[in-house]
Amino acid sequence: MKCVNRAIGVPVQADRLPSAFLFPGQGAYLAGVFSASRQAFPGIAAELARVDEYSSRAGGPGVTFLLTDPTSPTLDRLLESDVPALSLAIFASQIVAARLYQEELGLSPALLMGHSFGEFAALVVSGALTLEEGVTLVVARDRALRASGVSGGMVAIEAGLRRVEHLVAATADSSLAVAADNAYDQVVVSGAEPAVARLASVAGALGVKATVLRVPYPFHNRRLLGEANELFARTVATVDPRVPRIAVFSPVLGRRVETPGDVLEVLSSHLIRPVRFLAALHEIRGEGVTRFVECGARSTLVDLVNATVAGTSTSAPFRRRADDAGVLDEMRRLAPVPVTPAEPRPVEAAFVEPLPTQRDTSASTETDDGGGELSAPKVLDDLKTLYADAVGYPADVFETGVELEADLGIDSIRQTELLQRARHRYDVPEADHIRITDYTTLESIAGLIVELKGQGERV
Repeated sequence: MKCVNRAIGVPVQADRLPSAFLFPGQGAYLAGVFSASRQAFPGIAAELARVDEYSSRAGGPGVTFLLTDPTSPTLDRLLESDVPALSLAIFASQIVAARLYQEELGLSPALLMGHSFGEFAALVVSGALTLEEGVTLVVARDRALRASGVSGGMVAIEAGLRRVEHLVAATADSSLAVAADNAYDQVVVSGAEPAVARLASVAGALGVKATVLRVPYPFHNRRLLGEANELFARTVATVDPRVPRIAVFSPVLGRRVETPGDVLEVLSSHLIRPVRFLAALHEIRGEGVTRFVECGARSTLVDLVNATVAGTSTSAPFRRRADDAGVLDEMRRLAPVPVTPAEPRPVEAAFVEPLPTQRDTSASTETDDGGGELSAPKVLDDLKTLYADAVGYPADVFETGVELEADLGIDSIRQTELLQRARHRYDVPEADHIRITDYTTLESIAGLIVELKGQGERV
């Protein structure tokens, strides 16, 4: 059946490409991600209203404003103040995006795959769970985590699984566990906070980059989350799932979800089992899937695809909080024709998705060779090139006043890393008590670099 979507102005027909919808984990949030596109797609508001209604019935938060108001709290602020709202907002954004692709664009995915918490949305979109069941489970999951009183952390290590396992063994701390194997050199480990800090220190001493992530819990850790998992399993036992109408591959199970029993197994064990995303990605690529579409905010999983497997095309319409034109341009690419293969880009470190592999850079590109006193305009021009190369955007997107996270989807972990690169470029000394979230635009960062450089020269 062919139709014309008025918003994107192109014919829409059933998608005939072997596509997979990907549903990312807990870091896939962008404040007001639908603030522009909700005008073009009125169904967004209706779907979010249903989520809020079901959440209210379950005693959970409302999240529509988080996804439609560009001034709503950032990821960092929600991690500090309202993790339950953050979780539900991530889930809701994935449901809305998938419905949009299916109902407005006519995309019919051959397969669905979620990463970590993303498996909840994948199961709802597959038809194995109703939307109300999915919302109820999300609310219950956060309630169980809070009730358990568990604490801990996670660290992203830029090394392969075997090397990371050896590092974990050398640390000799039983709280540590591999949480996610995402790529050939991107593995996440969870554990008690002191153990995570020690592991990061050991990795650094060996020349392996390790970044401690800002996360609310030590996910995918059987030792630390056993109690929370048991609490949550009580709610899972009340659900009566169905056979998925759309095929689902689970990186937690390492196979397809084919029966109601499989659905229950995913739900009742996802907090304590590791995510084998790399193996899952190769499995479904081997089945002939060549097109990957990210459901929700940012582009974490399609970036992993681009960095890992060849012969694929990817799309992430909500990789940033774009204006109508930006979102609709991506929609046009999705609807009538195959998606143009994306250039490989670094993988964003967000929650259980680890940091990107860094490219080697020579000293000539990491130091200021302009001579003389630094000026903010000169530094700003240089930073536009540095940031654009690092995140895979054209330099002209860094317009005056553009917010790095809210508008471009560059989270605080990546911003901290890029600030360090800028600091090394200009030989700027370390500075205490700097909060990266206080510098939200490239202009403010350029001013900070000039200020720190001046302070260093006066010492």
